[in-house]
Amino acid sequence: MSGLLERFDVRLDERELRILLGIIGSEPTTAYKVAVDNRMHFSYVYKKLWSFEQEGLVAYFCEPGSGRKLYYVLPKGVLVLMAYEALSPKMAADKLRDRWNLKDFSDDEILELAHIFLNNYRPGTPVNDSVMSAYVLYTRHLAGELNARNRALLNKFFRRAFEALIGLIGEECLQKCGQDIASRDYI
Repeated sequence: MSGLLERFDVRLDERELRILLGIIGSEPTTAYKVAVDNRMHFSYVYKKLWSFEQEGLVAYFCEPGSGRKLYYVLPKGVLVLMAYEALSPKMAADKLRDRWNLKDFSDDEILELAHIFLNNYRPGTPVNDSVMSAYVLYTRHLAGELNARNRALLNKFFRRAFEALIGLIGEECLQKCGQDIASRDYI
């Protein structure tokens, strides 16, 4: 575990873990609610949430109408909680499935993918973006850094990321390339 945490370059004490777990347990949530639920000073929670944002562990959106910041945990935050063994496998799988938009992946597939990320993480790896994460894993696979045991799972993940990328480019491109994407093996 310590090797993983060194690579993430994130050190969390018990109070910081409680903040992250408080967010993930009731997200989206306000910093005020996290402070009240954990009996912490508001200024401490706000300061920690700012540092978590800088580290890529959490993000927020502003509630329409009121402008309140509603926080949620990013995939890197979920992976850090997994590295600390502070999160149940079911909750980790559900959160990562939602964040990476992998609705048709089973819990076991999501957890295996998370372990691939945890074992191959290097500083700067964009784990909060599934398309960029797939690109990084794909280049590592081409370089021979990933073993072939996970071929089917990685192939499915690469296909999903490529579909998402094509979707960003445009619907017309997706229609033209759709059959090729669905039938191609990426590994």
